[in-house]
Amino acid sequence: MNLHALDLFAAAVLVYLVVVIPLVGIWDARRLKAWTAAGRPDARLATYRWILVLEWVSALGLLGAWMALGRPAAPLRLGLGFAGWQWLPVGVTAALVVVQLWQSRVAIADPRGLAKVRRSMGDLIALAPRDARELRVFGSLAITAGVCEEIMYRGVLLAVTAPVVGPWPALAVTSAIFGLGHAYQGAGGVLKTGLVGVLFGLVTLLSGSLVPAMVLHAVIDISAGQMMHAALHAPAAVDDEPAGAPSAG
Repeated sequence: MNLHALDLFAAAVLVYLVVVIPLVGIWDARRLKAWTAAGRPDARLATYRWILVLEWVSALGLLGAWMALGRPAAPLRLGLGFAGWQWLPVGVTAALVVVQLWQSRVAIADPRGLAKVRRSMGDLIALAPRDARELRVFGSLAITAGVCEEIMYRGVLLAVTAPVVGPWPALAVTSAIFGLGHAYQGAGGVLKTGLVGVLFGLVTLLSGSLVPAMVLHAVIDISAGQMMHAALHAPAAVDDEPAGAPSAG
């Protein structure tokens, strides 16, 4: 462990992602439930838009600070220069994208699959899109999460923690912090999101680029939104409204 690599910027990144983001997420989830209980018709849309702004401001702010400090761009892995064996994780990621899309289509077409989705939603049900407009905005939010959260966690956070503990321990650390960032989903959501974070981290480290993980992340979240929307409109779900959804990152 090289504690000399833990500078003020790295400490600030850790505080923001370990403390600020989880607390803001919990506050936002509570506010959404309060708005919903009060009958605010645009509760979810307002929440989606707030999260969109927060994610872009956070990601671009961290990137801007990184560049302003004169740090090299290479550790952020923003490029697409795949070579040799790096194409293997890219291919595996492409296969996972296809499998995810296929599984979501199968689940949406199967009442039993939708029932399973419904049971797995947990604390995310309040955030799940109810109508076509909410579903469209949720799709934009999913793409934003895919881009911005990968920049924040597998980009900047991994880049500041790897020099301290090494790349593979940093993968574990960043995945745990990624899970913590979804504390509003409850303990189960933190665990599931952390495990998904390990997958995104492996894809990033092995391919040398954030882009495959960005695509996979966005597809997983888009699929989650579509399945939640379908599950809430399935016959068995008609009389069963709010409380929290599958692990959307």
